[in-house]
Amino acid sequence: MNEVSIDSMIALAEEVLGYAEEEFRRALETKDILLYRNAADKAFLALVIAVNGFIVLRTSTIPRSHIDRRKFLRELGREDLRAIYSDLMRTLHDEAFYEGVYDPEEVKYAIKRVRDVIEEIKKAISQRAH
Repeated sequence: MNEVSIDSMIALAEEVLGYAEEEFRRALETKDILLYRNAADKAFLALVIAVNGFIVLRTSTIPRSHIDRRKFLRELGREDLRAIYSDLMRTLHDEAFYEGVYDPEEVKYAIKRVRDVIEEIKKAISQRAH
């Protein structure tokens, strides 16, 4: 994959996260648990897309599963990012989306962390390009 494709992946991650943030805001206003669950899962999807972009940048391979992502991150010496990915997967995907755990403060924090990860990956892409 070329740099433009990686940039497109990060742009898509940001777009999906924007939808997640808007849905999350509306879910809290309306107390709509389905919207809340969907917002959490969209935030996780944004993370998946961004992490895929990072892995593609470093390996030219698109991970096919969560276990692949975690494996690649470990192999790349990014245990920090692997731990964040695993933690956010648990909060957003497993607990909020699948289990329906309603903890808005935890999801709000997780969404912020997804935003932080995307920004970190954007910096890594920018540094790699220069």
